[in-house]
Amino acid sequence: MKSLPQCKALKAIHETQGRIFAAHFIKKDGTLRKMVARIGVTKHVKGGTNGTSAKNNLVTVYDMAKGGYRTINLRTLLTLKVGGEIYEVIPPHHTQGKQNEPI
Repeated sequence: MKSLPQCKALKAIHETQGRIFAAHFIKKDGTLRKMVARIGVTKHVKGGTNGTSAKNNLVTVYDMAKGGYRTINLRTLLTLKVGGEIYEVIPPHHTQGKQNEPI
């Protein structure tokens, strides 16, 4: 498993360009969530604005299993599987002074 600094996780998700990826993260209630998702799905959008943003460490994705939009908190992201590669997401305080795999 390769390492991925948390600060590069959003970039890795956006680089999927709508292809399916998997993520494991801790939900707001403290439970582990395993999700297969995509970004860029607009089929079920009803209008309005999305209140999430990267500045809040949140990314809106389309959950393939649930068939609806969900939000991933990048601060609690544990692993990310993109393009067949599995990455362990390393929080900022663990990446200082360490060499990590580039994405």
